This record gives sequence, structure tokens and C-alpha cells, in this order.
Amino acid sequence: MSERQALNATFFAFKKRERGGVLWGASIVYAVLMLVGFGVFGWLNWQAFADYAAWTMTISQQAAGAADPNNPLGGVMPPSSVMSLMGSYSLFMIVFYLLLASYEAACLRWMIRGETKGFFGLALDGDTLRVYFTYWVWFFLLIAAYFILAIGVFGVIAGTAAGGQATANDPSAMASLGIGVIVAVFAALLLLTFFAVRFAPAAATSIAKRRFAFFDAWTVTKGRFWALLGAFLLLWLMYFVGICIFYGVVVFALGANMWTQMASGAGPATEQEALAMFSSPSVWAPIAVLYVLMIVGGFVFYIALFGINARAAQAALEEGKITAGPA
Repeated sequence: MSERQALNATFFAFKKRERGGVLWGASIVYAVLMLVGFGVFGWLNWQAFADYAAWTMTISQQAAGAADPNNPLGGVMPPSSVMSLMGSYSLFMIVFYLLLASYEAACLRWMIRGETKGFFGLALDGDTLRVYFTYWVWFFLLIAAYFILAIGVFGVIAGTAAGGQATANDPSAMASLGIGVIVAVFAALLLLTFFAVRFAPAAATSIAKRRFAFFDAWTVTKGRFWALLGAFLLLWLMYFVGICIFYGVVVFALGANMWTQMASGAGPATEQEALAMFSSPSVWAPIAVLYVLMIVGGFVFYIALFGINARAAQAALEEGKITAGPA
């Protein structure tokens, strides 16, 4: 086993050969396919969306003027087309995550092995299925973590209540109960963060080993926890700042004319005036440009996120922690 090397994973995706067109080509194809998929989903379920809008409007109207206090919604039931949305959405999400797995596999395969295949890197192959099954493992682990957290919090509440007879009339017992719940939740979040970082390169590990190896990510991240945590935190901080800037500019662009009108003493804008302001090119054009930039920034974020995990798996290969299977 070679000596452990520096990880330097935060911007690994944009170094050396990764500056080639494979990652961006795969991103563009993935974005186009996603737009087509959303378009088809919307077209097939257009009537269901229209019925849903009408149904919610009916509920709002009857709730606002409900005459029967025992039946405030007037017995309104959703149309069958609205109920069918759940099945359509479930099928759509299966296809969506399969496409996402193909995209992540394309990025990881290129960054770890320097290989590409399929249509601009996207292929329905073993790598894609390994990443796809990794998503399912994460899904069930999150469900398990949720139940464990709920049981833990309930245990703290039950234990505190039994020990201190916490009631609304007992401030000290209620304070102890609140502190106990906060400590339990905080401890659970720290524990979840630890395991999330340790298993973060699960998909990358499977790509590196050429077989499904979710739990081998624990070996990949051994001795790398703080380096990986720092890379993830830096990346998420940059993403958060970018989102704040985006929404700040959007709010300013939408409200600048209204604020100007109110500052001039003309009073708040009417509904017609507000619609005229929002339909002005000076308002929606910069927002449209910002939205496109936000989408591009989202792809940069995801590629960088894949790159952190790819770098961890690649370093583990070079150090002999894991070995690649046959091609």
C-alpha cells in the first residue's frame, strides 16, 4: 500500500483530463433529456394538473365561505385524474432516477477510469445500474435513520416525562424535556453527518471496483473523514451563497418598480399595475438570464460533488485500499 496522498478533492472534477468535453457533453444531453421528460410528463398529465388547480380553488372558496362548521370543505373530493397523478409521478421518478444514475455514472466513469461510452457518456450499462441501486440503498437507509431518530426522540420525551412528570404547569420539567429533545436531535444529526460522509463515495466506489460495493465506501473514506467533510462543506457553502445571491437579485428585480412607486408616494401598486411591471422585459429578461445561470451553476455543483467522491475512490485505488475488478 502506497503512502497516503493529499486528497485535494473539492475541485478535482475540473482538473487535467476532466477539462475535456465529456462532462459537459454528458451534462447537456442529460439536461435536454430531462426537459423532454418533463415536457412529456406535463403533456400526458395536463388534464390532471388542470383538475388539480380547479379542485384546490374549490376547496379554497368553500373553506373561505363554509357555512357548515362540521363539514368546512363541503365534502369536496379530488377528481380521479388528480388521484392518478400519484401513479404517474411514481413511474416518472423511476425513469428520472435511472437517467440521473446514467448521468452520474458517466461523470464518475470518466473521472475515475478515463473512459466514456454510450451517447455522450450516457449508457444503460452495469455502471448505471450500480449507481441506481446505490440510490435505493440510500433511500432505505434514510427511512431507517428517520425511524431511529423518531424512536430516540420519543424515548427522550417519555423518559423525561416519567422522571420529572413534565406538564405545562411544571416549567422546570418542560425545560428539561426541551433540552433533552434538542440534545438528542443534535446528536442524531452529528451521527448522520458522520455516516453520510463515510458512505458518500458509495457510487464512486462501485464504479472504481466495477461491481456493486456500497459498503466498501467505508474503507475508501478511512482516514479521510475530515478532508472529505471540509470539501463538502466548502462546496455547499459556495452553493448556498450562490442561491442567496440569485434570490436576492430576483427579489430586487421583481420589487424595484413597486418600491420606487411606493417611495414616490403613489401608494401600493394595483393588481393590473403589478402584472404590467412583471411582464416588462426589464424585469423578466434579467430573471431569465439569472435562471439559466442558476441551472449552469447547478450542474457545476453536481459535477464538483461527483468529483469529490471520484477523487476519494481514485485515491483509494492508488493506495491499494480497494482494487478494480476486470473490465
